[in-house]
Amino acid sequence: MSIRSLPAARGASRRSAADHDLHCLFDEITSARVADRQARGQRRPDTPSRRDTARLALSLVAYARALERYRLPVPPVIRDELRLRSGLPS
Repeated sequence: MSIRSLPAARGASRRSAADHDLHCLFDEITSARVADRQARGQRRPDTPSRRDTARLALSLVAYARALERYRLPVPPVIRDELRLRSGLPS
């Protein structure tokens, strides 16, 4: 029995780059959510919660745009959160 290597699927390197990009962007969303949640939990008036909220909004926008660039659907949860945040004053 011999083992033959399978030809690489077309676009495999592109998919792996897309996976890497989307993974990094999703990690940023997760980090921004944690920072936003912590800032909202603090009771000091000088807390930079607006900066953390803006960071989260920008992270969500970047992730949605990357998904669209790779012709992938934007999950309803992300889309809904973007709609909610776009209606809120920063």
